[in-house]
Order: sequence, then structure tokens, then C-alpha cells
Amino acid sequence: MNRPLRIDIYSDTVCPWCYLGKRRLAAALDARPQYAPKVIWRPFELNADLPPEGVAREEFFARRGLSPSALEEGRRTLVDLGRSVGIAFRFDLQTRVPNTRRSHLLVALGARCGKQAEVLEQLMHAYFEEGRDIGDVDELVRIGAQAGLDGREVGRVLVLRTGQDALIAAERHAAALGLTGVPTFVFNGEFALSGAQDPESLVAALDRVVASPGTQAGRA
Repeated sequence: MNRPLRIDIYSDTVCPWCYLGKRRLAAALDARPQYAPKVIWRPFELNADLPPEGVAREEFFARRGLSPSALEEGRRTLVDLGRSVGIAFRFDLQTRVPNTRRSHLLVALGARCGKQAEVLEQLMHAYFEEGRDIGDVDELVRIGAQAGLDGREVGRVLVLRTGQDALIAAERHAAALGLTGVPTFVFNGEFALSGAQDPESLVAALDRVVASPGTQAGRA
């Protein structure tokens, strides 16, 4: 029996490569509009050990032994790559590295409201292009409203941590799959690509999955 095309993407909201990968996937899907897959964003907390309020950016990188020169080189690379897909990375505006648990709860709420992609885009734009603290509840309420969600509902979900058990279960599933980094793109639960692949590689992956037995392009 033919199956619809589905893409699960494991990502974190503070991963610049995930933001780059999101835009590159959009470019790949624009190149293959006939496929129209169901796209689901899955949580993967890179720094789950951070306190709820996050930490100062300088302290975060110092604890990990990353030199300023290495950080600056990586940032320059990302700025150049981001520019090609319409991202204006502004690492100079970031002052904190947030704990991303609440932001993932917001993404999950977006999924339940049919606005997951919009919420994720607003979150990543806020953090990477505006330097906003996406670990702060009030900031997340504003971001949720910008994505078209009800601000009062966003606040309730974040304060009560609605959906946290499901989020933790999803992350345990990612660990069971052996995933160690993000972004990771999983096509129909069978074929995975890791890293912020270029649009051409993602198009090739889409073509490969669609051509495989039992897969049918079309809306899920």
C-alpha cells in the first residue's frame, strides 16, 4: 500500500545549523512542490542541563573551553551561509544561552494548533536575528502571539508546562534511535540525513524516498 511522504526533523531552537537547515529544507521543497510532504519538527535539547533562566553567553562558551577565535570563525561561516537563504545572523545581539525546554513546549503547542512551522520560524528569527531571550516566559508569549497563537493560552502552557511528558518521551525516542546531533532529517522513518544539508542534497533525498517502493508523493 502506498504511503504519504513524511519528514521528521530533530532540532533545537538555539542551534544555528538547525535554522540554516530549516531554510534549506524550505528551498528544497520549493524545488519539488509536487511532493508536499508532511513535515514534523521534533525536540532535541542540546543543553538540557542549563538552569531554567539560562546562562550568560560568555560563561556558557568559557565552560566548554571554546576560544574566542574559534567562536568568531564559526560565526563568520554561519553569517555567510545564512545570507544565502535570507538569514541575517546577529550573534552580537545575543547575551544569554537559554534553556530551551519552554521554547519546545511552545513549538508543541504550535503543532497542536496547526502552526508549528510558523512558531519555529518566529522563535529562531527572534533568537538569531534579534537576540531575544527565548527562555523567558514573557518573551515566548510575545513570540507565540506573533506566530498567530493566543497569548493567554501560550502563557498557560508555559507556566503549567503542558505537554512536557510528551516532549521528554520524544527526546527519549530520539536517543533510542541513536541520534546525537541536530539537525537530523528522517524521511518516512527509514532514511536519515544529519547536518544542515544543502538544498541540492535534500532534493536528492526527497527524490530517492519518493522513488522507493511504497512511497507516494502527495499531501499527507
